[in-house]
Amino acid sequence: MTQSNDILSINDLYVSYGGVPALEGVSLSVKQGQITTIIGANGAGKTTLMKAVAGLLTPAKGKITFQGDDITGLSPAETVAKGLTLVPEGRRLFPTMSIRDNLMSGAYVRTDKAAIEKDLETVLSYFPVLTNRLNMPANSLSGGQQQMLAVGRALMASPRLLMLDEPSIGLAPTIVETIGNIIQTISRNGVDILLVEQNAHMALELADQAYVLENGQITLTGKGQELIENDKVREAYLGL
Repeated sequence: MTQSNDILSINDLYVSYGGVPALEGVSLSVKQGQITTIIGANGAGKTTLMKAVAGLLTPAKGKITFQGDDITGLSPAETVAKGLTLVPEGRRLFPTMSIRDNLMSGAYVRTDKAAIEKDLETVLSYFPVLTNRLNMPANSLSGGQQQMLAVGRALMASPRLLMLDEPSIGLAPTIVETIGNIIQTISRNGVDILLVEQNAHMALELADQAYVLENGQITLTGKGQELIENDKVREAYLGL
């Protein structure tokens, strides 16, 4: 761990698509024991940032450090093996595979069978609605249940840092509240969280530290509650 207590540090990150800049000089950190949130409009670069950290995109410039190690440009499998997992926007489940097999696919880099079974019990304690449906296909679940399955699959990798890309998208308000409560529980149980959201109110309520990303650049940072009370944020993202 770095002396600053950062589990993840992103420094001066640039990412482009076909020569068109998507991120321009982004720097931020995720501290151990905290929920860190990035809010921004659609197209601001939030998903691009998550993909770059997870190894799905190669930055043109900049450095990504995780638990003190430079992970810039590592493959997705290598980042997962180091303890960093991503729940992508849109869930990306295996729709016709069973719920159990979807969960177990998250543990594909692990060999510790006893620990995997213990983690499966933990995941099902977070999402009891899945317990009696383990042999059913993933596409038999509702949207909210599929989101729970996607988070559970990522947790089966036994991550130190869980990255969530738009987990509330398309979900009913009651399910959004449930997902938020689960995120808090996961954080309290020792998994650090990096949350990207368009649902700014939910995200900032959860956040210890928050960033605003606009047009590929960080324009504002502060504690979650500070940004909720910020006039610019209230007008642009909270509809107040």
